[in-house]
Amino acid sequence: MRYDVIVAGAGCAGFAAAVGAARTGKKVLLLDGNASPGGVTVFSGCPVFTPYQTFEDQPPRGVFKEFLDRLGDRWGYFGGAPACKTSEFDAALTMTRMLKDARVDLLFYATVIDAACTRDRIESVTVFCCGRKMTFEADHFVDATGDAVLTEMAGGRTVTAEESESMTKTVLFRVTGVENFDKPRIRELFSSLDFPYPWQNNFMGTRVGCDGKDILINLSAVRGDALDPFDRTRMDTELREQVDVIHRWLREKVPGFENCRISAVAPVIGVRCSRTIVGRTVITCRDIDENTPVPDGVANGRRSYGDHFVDRFRSPWGKEHQGTRPVPYGALIPERIANLTAAGRCISVEPRVITTVRYAPCCMATGQAAGVAAALGIPSYDVLKTELVRQGAL
Repeated sequence: MRYDVIVAGAGCAGFAAAVGAARTGKKVLLLDGNASPGGVTVFSGCPVFTPYQTFEDQPPRGVFKEFLDRLGDRWGYFGGAPACKTSEFDAALTMTRMLKDARVDLLFYATVIDAACTRDRIESVTVFCCGRKMTFEADHFVDATGDAVLTEMAGGRTVTAEESESMTKTVLFRVTGVENFDKPRIRELFSSLDFPYPWQNNFMGTRVGCDGKDILINLSAVRGDALDPFDRTRMDTELREQVDVIHRWLREKVPGFENCRISAVAPVIGVRCSRTIVGRTVITCRDIDENTPVPDGVANGRRSYGDHFVDRFRSPWGKEHQGTRPVPYGALIPERIANLTAAGRCISVEPRVITTVRYAPCCMATGQAAGVAAALGIPSYDVLKTELVRQGAL
């Protein structure tokens, strides 16, 4: 079967890429190995869209704004935290409805296992789904896999982060039955509460749910190679043991958590940084620190980076800058492959500053831009900008 655009990966970036591409009138297929769209949001248990409120000078636009609007009363703020929060179910359901409304063809439970290439172009991808191998052809493709899997398969240039720069991996979990959750106070006390894992020195928990008694806990952490199947399995196993230990620590040590119980554990390990493409433009530490001009912006990224370090929360190279910086169009276009764009956390960025682009709102924005670019044949920036303006994204 042939399509105009095939999007590999249905996380926030791939979801937005498919919607953006389909709204140009093209025939689009969205592939993912999970059971629905949502990626980290749904399957790594993080339906928290941060840093939503930090973009006050640049309010939500495009697919991300439509996503929030379609959620309706299924999302909100809790405790003044700078993020909008919903549930995994509501996020997946809303994404699925938007994809269907855009007439995107969906294929889940489908793992990309091969990319057939001729010269500098991808001709087709093969997936393994329900015991079958299936091959799909397209004019253009979008790599929204998070790990730059399609780019790597197609022979494009990629960069694999060093372990010390790849950030910790996490299994998030949720507890219920918490009383009088006081995050600033817990953070103040954290160093005196004998947390069982010394490399975690920052309390991360956020209120979710409607009654304020459900808390999403982001404290498990492990270092390793997320691209190695055996090491990824090892990390996942260790993290689930940590969840049990951390739950007992919460009940024994943290005020308000005395009667808490685990209500949900993410089914998939959360990976923050692994492999990125080498694009026409590479976002560097210098770019973020000096806020270098961007003539071809397609999204807004943060200007702070260096969190979730492997030995403690803040890395030695981390920087905190105010405001945002545009993400350049060139960071979405891989070298060597003429009919491929990239979206989400695998775009062209130095591993040390991946925090600037990896959050869900930015992933949706780069996704919409990458999908539209693929649908239009990877055009000039002016042509892309015109369509993104028409779609309300810029």
